[in-house]
Amino acid sequence: MNILKTEKETLSNDDILKYIADYESQRLPLLNKLWSYYLAENTKILTRSKPDANSSDNRIVIGYGRKLVTTWTGYGWRPRYITYKATKETDQSIDEEEIDIEDGELKEKELTEDEKYVRELQTTFNLNNEHIKTSRAGRNIGIFGLSYEIVYIDKTIDQKTFNVKAEPKFFTVDPREMILLYDYDSEPKKKMAIRFYEIDKNWFKVEMYYKDKVELFDRKRNDVNNKWELTPDKTNPEYPNFFNEIPVVAYYAGDDMLGIIKSVLDLIDAHDALYSDSKNEFDKFAFAYLIMKRYAITNAIDVKSPNAASEVLKKLKNKRIFENVPSDGEIKFLTKDIPTAFLEFMAKSLREQIHIQSHVPDFNYMATGNLSGAAIQRLMFDFENLVSSTEADFDVGLLERIKLITIIYAKQGRPIGTNDMITISHKRNIPQNLLELAQTATQMKAAGFSSYLIADIMPDDIIPNVQVELRRQKKEQEELMRFDVEAPIDDEINSQADEL
Repeated sequence: MNILKTEKETLSNDDILKYIADYESQRLPLLNKLWSYYLAENTKILTRSKPDANSSDNRIVIGYGRKLVTTWTGYGWRPRYITYKATKETDQSIDEEEIDIEDGELKEKELTEDEKYVRELQTTFNLNNEHIKTSRAGRNIGIFGLSYEIVYIDKTIDQKTFNVKAEPKFFTVDPREMILLYDYDSEPKKKMAIRFYEIDKNWFKVEMYYKDKVELFDRKRNDVNNKWELTPDKTNPEYPNFFNEIPVVAYYAGDDMLGIIKSVLDLIDAHDALYSDSKNEFDKFAFAYLIMKRYAITNAIDVKSPNAASEVLKKLKNKRIFENVPSDGEIKFLTKDIPTAFLEFMAKSLREQIHIQSHVPDFNYMATGNLSGAAIQRLMFDFENLVSSTEADFDVGLLERIKLITIIYAKQGRPIGTNDMITISHKRNIPQNLLELAQTATQMKAAGFSSYLIADIMPDDIIPNVQVELRRQKKEQEELMRFDVEAPIDDEINSQADEL
């Protein structure tokens, strides 16, 4: 997919209806299909026609789309694994008394302008559950190749002063409900946006975003001619846009907007078909025809009983014993051999190709052995290339979000800054060999690396805050030094007491 462009400055009602209709017919079918595969509702196997009335019709869905997206999201977009730091930080050589040991924050008088700005942003992020919404945007990137957010202004209560104030908020928008239009510049800029979402099958709410205003509409189907009609919202048809920018944040997986499911849809379908058809073959085996040579069910039937044949068949199923079979008789099932080795080979090949073509590794395979960190990195190389390139585009969206929030800060007289005052850090949720990390830390210390760098290589689950950890180490060292100095004095006092 590519971004949509327009030369128009405003859209008429007919224009809006046409953009929505074109989006629903041209782009929405693929987006709905990708969402279905994420939900393990694989459309091809579930909608295929039944062979005939007498054949088994198993439709086994293997939720590979969900597996790929979950791995993708957990690796690069796990909540709290994307952090924001001030580019210019306060000198870390200040005294212990000026530090809050519990949370590692510097006192107000020591904060740089960058730190004040980032701390203000973090307050807004906390009110928005930013870590969850950022992770959700990463998930949508994996499914659709794109994700959207709308930034708006909400009234909140300051917990310290209990005053009502306007606070920037943002929420994730379903990409299937958003049309973002750009201009035709060499570096296209957002020009307007349409959000439409369903109330029921014949009624949609429509929001039209311009730089200076937001218009609200109802899109309803006419009962007479079955055509869609657009009418202004009766209660609130329009309100001003205080951002003076299109308040829509766009996250794209590159300029091709390619997620990780689309490229392997055919492989997933083949995988489903293999399992479904294999199950059909096993059903045929279970209901195989019975061949009886020189023996018949009628041999054991009491002709006086009207249900004699059914009674005999029930006894055979329960006892699984044929009685009075002639010495030259034979009883067997008419079956065909199932090529289990070939089926296993195909299943394995399809699984491998799904992971190879999606660039998402199979962590179940990685868990089968005690792999070293270097071995894990080699297996993760292709995946890391994909995630790293995507996160560069993803950061453009994160900075757009921050820019819109800062516009409101400027109107409120709150700390403001620019993008170069913020450093966005991405950490990976990767299997760690802790013994190897400890050995590496020991070797780095012997080689003369700084304590900061040694602590920083440790996973966040072990050292969530490097500065706090270093200050705790410093405090422990000071206590040990104080003990070493005081110990000889205590020994001398004890010796004098013994002499007395």
